[in-house]
Amino acid sequence: MNADQLDQAIRDVLHRWTPDSPGVPEGIADRIVSRRRRRNVVRVTGAALALAGVVFGGTLATGIGDDGGSRAPATQLGKDTDLLWRTTLPGTSWDACTTGPGAVYCRGTSYDGIGLDVENGKITWEREAGGSDGDSAPAGSLPGVRDGVLYTYADHSPGASRAGTDLVAVDVETQRVLWKHQLADDSRNRSSAVLFGGGVLVNAPTYKSVVALDDTTGRALWSYAWKQADCERGAIGKVPYLMCTPDSEKAPQRSTVVRLDPETGAPRTVATLEGTAVYVGTDGEAALLAAPAEGQKYLRPPGPATLIRVDLGSGKVSRHPVDGVPAGVVADGIVVSFFGDGGRAAAYSAADGKRLWTRDLGLELRRDPDMPEMTELASDAAVDLDSRTAYYADPSGNLVGLDLDTGEVRWRGLVEMPSETPVVSGVAPELMVYEHTLVGQIGNELFRVRPALPESLS
Repeated sequence: MNADQLDQAIRDVLHRWTPDSPGVPEGIADRIVSRRRRRNVVRVTGAALALAGVVFGGTLATGIGDDGGSRAPATQLGKDTDLLWRTTLPGTSWDACTTGPGAVYCRGTSYDGIGLDVENGKITWEREAGGSDGDSAPAGSLPGVRDGVLYTYADHSPGASRAGTDLVAVDVETQRVLWKHQLADDSRNRSSAVLFGGGVLVNAPTYKSVVALDDTTGRALWSYAWKQADCERGAIGKVPYLMCTPDSEKAPQRSTVVRLDPETGAPRTVATLEGTAVYVGTDGEAALLAAPAEGQKYLRPPGPATLIRVDLGSGKVSRHPVDGVPAGVVADGIVVSFFGDGGRAAAYSAADGKRLWTRDLGLELRRDPDMPEMTELASDAAVDLDSRTAYYADPSGNLVGLDLDTGEVRWRGLVEMPSETPVVSGVAPELMVYEHTLVGQIGNELFRVRPALPESLS
C-alpha cells in the first residue's frame, strides 16, 4: 500500500468513525490525512492503519497507560536559555530541516531548499519551488547532506494537480542542481530516499521497487522489486535493507528483513517473521521491529506490543514483550518515544523492551479549537550522546532536556515565538543536535540555542 492509497484508507476509516464528542468538525478526515503527511509522530501508524483499518492512535494522540510514571511540573521556563540566533524564514510553510557542515538546510511549500549559516542564522542561498501553488506535498524529513550535496524534494510537474515528486541533488556551494530522479509517490518521508555507502536508494519507479542511484551523476546502478508487501527502506552500516510487512490480509502473513548488496542489489533474506512487524529503527548491528503482542492480531497503540530484534549478521531473532508501542528515536540501546497523552515521554531498552522511565515533559501542548480531540505535538527527541541528554520542543518554543538514562529533567529553556502563533495539531516542531547546541524549527521560525546543562553533563 503506497502513501496515496494509505491516505484514502485513512479517509475511509475516519468517515465511518464517530468519536464520543458530539460536535465532529466537517472535513476531519482530510485534515488528519494532510497533517499525517506533514510529519509521522509514530512511525508504525501507517502499517497499523493499513492492516487494522481502525487503529489511529498514533495519528491522533497515543497514551502509554496509567502506570504512575513520574510527572514534572511546567515551572519557570526560560531561565537558562542561551539563544545564539533566531531567523524568520521566508514563505508561509516549512516542513523539514537538516544540518550539514556549517549550515542548516530546510524545505517548504515555496522553497525546495534554503541554506543558512549555522553560526549566525543568516540565509546564504534560496531555491524557490517551481510553480508552487501552496498545495505542494510536504516532506516528513530530508534525506540529508553528504560530500557537499544536499538531497531534497521538489514537485516533478510543478503546478499540476498530481505534481509527483523528484529527488533533487543540489551542490551546496554553487546551488546548481546536479541531477533529479522521479519517485513513485509523494510520501517524502525518511524511507523515500536513503543514503547508503554506495549511493542513494530511492522508492522508484513503482510503489514496490527501489533503484540505487550514483550520488554524483544520478545514474541508476541497479534495481530490485517485490510483491505483496510494503517495504520500508533503510541504511544500516552503509548497507541498504528492506523491512517488509504484508500489504493486505490476502498476502502471505509474514514479515522479512532483506539485505541488498550495495554493489549489485542482490537480495538476501536475513530473517523471516510470522505475522506483521514494522520497522522501528536500528540498534548497532540489529534491526528493531514492533509487532502485535502475543494473542493479538493487530499492533494497537498504546500497546502492549512485541519488540523484535534481528541480528543482521547471524539472522538471530529475539522477541520481547513491551508494555507500550516502542516507536521513536533509537540512541545507544534506548528507544526514546513521545506520546500525545498529556505530553509524556518514555524510554525502552532496545535489548529487551523493558521500560526504563516515563516522564511528563511539562511542555505546553494546546488543543486544536476546530478539533478538540487533537492537540499540538512535541518534537521527536533530539539526543546528544556526549551529554546523554534527550531534548524536546513544543510549538510555543518551550524546551526541555531529559537525562537519557533516568528521564530526570536536566534543563528547561524558552525561545520566544510570535505572540499569535496558531494551533496546528498533528504537526510537530523539529529539533536537531549540532555540536552540543540545538537547532530548532517551529513554523517559520528557525533558531539555535545552547542548553545550560549542569557542569557534570555539559
